[in-house]
Amino acid sequence: MTDPNDVLPLAPRDLLILVVLAEGPLHGYGIVKAVEERSEAGVLLDPANLYRVLRRMREQGWVGECDGDGSDRRRTHEITARGRAVLRAEVERLDRLVKHARPALG
Repeated sequence: MTDPNDVLPLAPRDLLILVVLAEGPLHGYGIVKAVEERSEAGVLLDPANLYRVLRRMREQGWVGECDGDGSDRRRTHEITARGRAVLRAEVERLDRLVKHARPALG
């Protein structure tokens, strides 16, 4: 496995998708709504774009498909250990940036 820091910085869209999947598995529509809520409508995902991003994230080993709760046939996605490592590295990177930026605001 390569160093998670090698893929940073993440696009806000990617960060938010990993955040919502870290909270639990979701199907596509659930991801769209959760990202919209977390970003206060600042990041909007159309379904076609979402599925392209999820495919790339699967190829990178950040997310996988799971059975979900078995109540419907929608694809359910979950974060992988690699995805959690990438998310953790990005949050730590952002924390460091904010730590150095706050003093400049007075």
